Amino acid sequence: MSSLKVGIQLTQNPEKYKYLLSVLKSELHTTSGLEFVHIPTDEKLTKMIPELDILTTYHIKETSFANATAQLKWIHFGIAGLEHSLFPDILKSKTIITNASGVHAGPVSEFVMSAILYFAKRFKDCQKFMQTKNWTQWQVAKQMVQLKGKTIGIIGFGSLGKAIAKKAKAFDMKVIATRRLQKKVDYKKTVDELIPISKLSHLLKNSDFVVVACPLTPLTRGMIGKKELTRMNSSAFIINIARGEIINEAALINALQNKTLAGAALDVFEKEPLPKESPLFALDNVFLSPHISGNFPEYQHDVMVQFADNLNRYLAGKDLKNRVCKKRLY
Repeated sequence: MSSLKVGIQLTQNPEKYKYLLSVLKSELHTTSGLEFVHIPTDEKLTKMIPELDILTTYHIKETSFANATAQLKWIHFGIAGLEHSLFPDILKSKTIITNASGVHAGPVSEFVMSAILYFAKRFKDCQKFMQTKNWTQWQVAKQMVQLKGKTIGIIGFGSLGKAIAKKAKAFDMKVIATRRLQKKVDYKKTVDELIPISKLSHLLKNSDFVVVACPLTPLTRGMIGKKELTRMNSSAFIINIARGEIINEAALINALQNKTLAGAALDVFEKEPLPKESPLFALDNVFLSPHISGNFPEYQHDVMVQFADNLNRYLAGKDLKNRVCKKRLY
């Protein structure tokens, strides 16, 4: 039997590649019959892709995939959101697609709770106190929010949503969550109400903090617009750690400027990098970060461990984890 050729396009650095390959090999049950190929660039991928059986990468261009043959059985993406790589040819192909869903769940859920605490505990006012030295104890104290008994609404209940719900429960918060495939209202250990997406307005009306944690698909693009934002309470905050295009940014800026929303924590934006002239920078009720909520130093190591687990399954003829549905696009 000829060996399986596994292309690894996760780093350009040869030393980093050696390290990642050692992580992969240490997690595999066997390396017999496997040939690993370092793919540092898209140009190299375009050239090598006809010979590959398996590929792990962060993205793929249509021009590279156009050279793939039926030999390419599986692509594992080292990220969760694949909207830029799911073009028609890859969706029509028989190539299996998996993603890195779950790798970010810990850091992203920590980030979400940090953003909630930033607003609830008035850290901006504390920062201001440090700068001005003005003792504003009672002005700040009366604006403090206790999370116990407050409601967090989570849009998207995949690995991110579940991790966020679990942490919110540790703060004694009430959790309402929605997911696309939910048919009826359900109750789970970390969720007080798990509802169908058709009941989104119920989540928006009843949440003190709304967290966008769903993938970007044709169905979720622009899902939170002017109408949805007006359903939220003026004392509520919205947090987006998913994709910028899920929220209509102009409508959100308008709501924040008019104070019909208390505030927003945004890690993602319609256009990235966020243009320097964006009105968001001038608002005093936002927390902005440069798309970093899912990052942590061990990221590539964890992606490799996850890929190894799936490669073990593939070699054993078992179902792969995190398989992306080519109809739902996640």
